[in-house]
Amino acid sequence: MHIMTNKISFIDFETILPIWRNKLWPDRTSVIESHSAMMITPGIYDAGNFNLPIWYYGFYLDDMLVGVNSVHECTDGLIRSRGFWVDDNYRGRGIGTQLLASIVNDIKMHKFKGIWSYPRKQAWSVYERVGFRSISDWEESETGTNMYCYMDLQ
Repeated sequence: MHIMTNKISFIDFETILPIWRNKLWPDRTSVIESHSAMMITPGIYDAGNFNLPIWYYGFYLDDMLVGVNSVHECTDGLIRSRGFWVDDNYRGRGIGTQLLASIVNDIKMHKFKGIWSYPRKQAWSVYERVGFRSISDWEESETGTNMYCYMDLQ
């Protein structure tokens, strides 16, 4: 019997981009960039986010990449979680929760005041389990039905 091992690792933009393009946002028409200019305040954008650090994470089962996410600093001092995806064949096994919780624990060490995201409706339960709270109503966007959520890190 083979026991699968899991590992969460840093990955790079070249590794995450094909997953975002082909699996997470296959119908997206806008350019998929490394960072996002979106801010936690709806309708506010700041290209200054592109000058701030970003971290890409991958969840591996043995040598197979089955989950990804990124976090990047925003100019308001918050961190944004973006591009969260778990392979359809591995959903319901706690992979998303492990990945997101691990990332939150990592960034807590950096003393950021909070983390926010704009998850799709189908991913909300993972964010909620990890401790995020809703701060907006659901709305339609280019990537689906999303809402803003936030977690205080202090």
